[in-house]
Amino acid sequence: MRTPTPGAPLALLSLFVAACTAPAATPPTGEFGAEGVGYGNPGHAAHVAAIDEIMMAPIRDGLIAGASVAVVYQGEPVAFRGYGWANLQLSVPTPEDAIYEMGSVTKQFTTAALLQAQEEGLVDLDADMSTYLPDFPTQGNRITVRELLDHTSGIRGYTEMEAARPYFVRRVPRDSLLALVAAHPFDFSTGEHEIYNNSAYYLAGVILEQVTGMTYEEYVEERLFAELGMERSRYCSETEIQEGKVNGYDAGQDGLRNKGFIVHNVPFAAGSLCSSARDLATWLGALHGGEVLTDESYAQMIEPGDLNDGTRTRYALGLATNDILGHKALQHGGGIDGFLSQSLYLTEEDLAVVVLVNTTGPPGPAVLAEEIVKLMVGDATPEGMSFDGDLAYFEGTYAGPARAGRIGIRIAADDGALTATTVMVSDRDIPGDRQEAETLEYLGEMTFRSGDVLFTFEGDGDSASVLRWDAVSGYTVMTRQ
Repeated sequence: MRTPTPGAPLALLSLFVAACTAPAATPPTGEFGAEGVGYGNPGHAAHVAAIDEIMMAPIRDGLIAGASVAVVYQGEPVAFRGYGWANLQLSVPTPEDAIYEMGSVTKQFTTAALLQAQEEGLVDLDADMSTYLPDFPTQGNRITVRELLDHTSGIRGYTEMEAARPYFVRRVPRDSLLALVAAHPFDFSTGEHEIYNNSAYYLAGVILEQVTGMTYEEYVEERLFAELGMERSRYCSETEIQEGKVNGYDAGQDGLRNKGFIVHNVPFAAGSLCSSARDLATWLGALHGGEVLTDESYAQMIEPGDLNDGTRTRYALGLATNDILGHKALQHGGGIDGFLSQSLYLTEEDLAVVVLVNTTGPPGPAVLAEEIVKLMVGDATPEGMSFDGDLAYFEGTYAGPARAGRIGIRIAADDGALTATTVMVSDRDIPGDRQEAETLEYLGEMTFRSGDVLFTFEGDGDSASVLRWDAVSGYTVMTRQ
């Protein structure tokens, strides 16, 4: 196992267990359900009160049904709490340790499992995936297992394929979905871009089963959850009764509604795990504290991927590496019918934050987690700079591959500022009345930003010819049209 860094989150694990045995507060419920059920550290009373307000605000506004949070700061639990409603129909408040579908937060478990298998000599992440899946056509590309995990394979994601929709609502043999993916042309040659890809993680799960002789469900439940004492974590099911699991809801034009149906053999290793906020905090403590992987394996997991031209992305193996409010972070969100999630760890501040929401719709758990980060350690976002050159150099429309097809972005100089407007998504033009311009901040050299998205330009002569669009979960090299 990886040697823990002194003072780092290895201490979290024992404290999590201690917190589990602490007596729960009397559930405060009211008009909006639970208003902070569970553990709140008396030594962080002001923080707990502020977290409660952050989490309750969108519930009071009717934007989300319920949520749970886990916050651990420098090895000390701050809050493990539930909010709002677990079930709107029956007016059931969210319990202290509610279970949610975590969606793509699953990907870091898939990656950790494959890294463990590599430690045991069962798989090589740098081997051609055809070594393990010889029947999957790579369409002239050499794809390593690692390139499945860092989203640079070029394979079309099945969640972006209209033909795959019927598979989401009925249980079909795995070969049927794999055949659909295999028949679709690649979005790009392997390694040329990075595009978030659920097909790749589906294939990674199949490889894990091939090399370990265990089902994916058996592996994560026995080798990860059970060994870490994550008793509220399991492979999700659309048919089994799972005690403590909340209902999921989707946000509609007329308010919240019951979530859409999905069978859980489809998200599989890309997004079919369930957990509680406390259990995921335990996972963060163990993963980043040396209890899951060796030093070498952990270093591989958090190392960002790169493209064929040597460009470094901001996505590693099942984890994103972008800063949050200026703080170095390892994080991943998730979304699946009725549920959204965010799980993050600030490496320098030793802060773990998990936010789970049983509603798809704004504001989303990433926004709430960011507010908690700001509360706990402040906003260290670097200030933008002023650009002294001619902004007209960057103007033009750029296009390149993205999820579900090509994306087009129009760059314009407007009243002394540079703006970016998405004009095409999934190969479809966006009507003019639905286009929204975003003002970009200048970061230096040829790079601008809008939130987490970086825009880096290249070119010779009078105008830029290339836009490198880095959205963390995607890195596309766009060309001027």
